[in-house]
Amino acid sequence: MKSLVNFLDYISRLKLTVRTGWDLHDVPGIRETIGSHSFGVTFLAWILAKKEDVDVDKTIKLALIHDLLEGITGDITPYDDSYRIKQVIEKKAMSELKKLLPLELKKDVENLIEELNEGKTRESQIVMQADKLDTAFQAYLYEKKKFGKNIRDSDLSAFFDFHVKEKFSKEFLSYIKSLRKKT
Repeated sequence: MKSLVNFLDYISRLKLTVRTGWDLHDVPGIRETIGSHSFGVTFLAWILAKKEDVDVDKTIKLALIHDLLEGITGDITPYDDSYRIKQVIEKKAMSELKKLLPLELKKDVENLIEELNEGKTRESQIVMQADKLDTAFQAYLYEKKKFGKNIRDSDLSAFFDFHVKEKFSKEFLSYIKSLRKKT
């Protein structure tokens, strides 16, 4: 029971930790947390997985844990000095996380994180696409709602500039970009 409580305590960090990218771009007001981002990614990944012949349950699990290590490492962005050694930092974090995981999840989580890092399976690629699409959608929402000032003063275009392969992902990103032009 103690390991479960410790793990849930760890998970609560993700629900409270603000994603760094929004701070770096001076997004005012209430900012998205790692936990709320993971929630959005999970639903998008589920939808994307249903459109393809892949293991939906596995895709959902991959999406749930895609940022799990950030409870230890924090949200490391390409703008951070530590980004170049992100893999080293995450390897150390994985050792720490294994101590917190309930026994029945240890091997599964370890295998899923490895699969995500390798990025070779369709399920892991879908999660990576969902991660980017959710971030683009959140940037669009920040621009749309303006949160008390003109958010366009803080250029969020970097959150829309990425390549997607899947037809639905392309259509979704295109649609978000078209909405953005109307904002």
